[in-house]
Amino acid sequence: MKINPKYKVRNIAGEKMIIQQGTFGADMTKIISLNDSAELLFNELSGREFDICDAAKVLVENYEIDETTAQTDAEKWADKLIECGIIEK
Repeated sequence: MKINPKYKVRNIAGEKMIIQQGTFGADMTKIISLNDSAELLFNELSGREFDICDAAKVLVENYEIDETTAQTDAEKWADKLIECGIIEK
């Protein structure tokens, strides 16, 4: 998998959001708000190929969670971004 490079995380009014780079204006139906762990995954995995195990490893290394929980959370994160077209398989 790979994060599509046309998407970037921006800080808008204190919220971290993924927006499409270079678009004029903002279609609020296509903006995704990120929590801290989702932002961490986006930043750590951008610009390279990765799989769910890579994403889970980032979570385990940065949060006090077990591998099973990290795997489940990484899958949910990836599934949502794949659904939105932000991650390409």
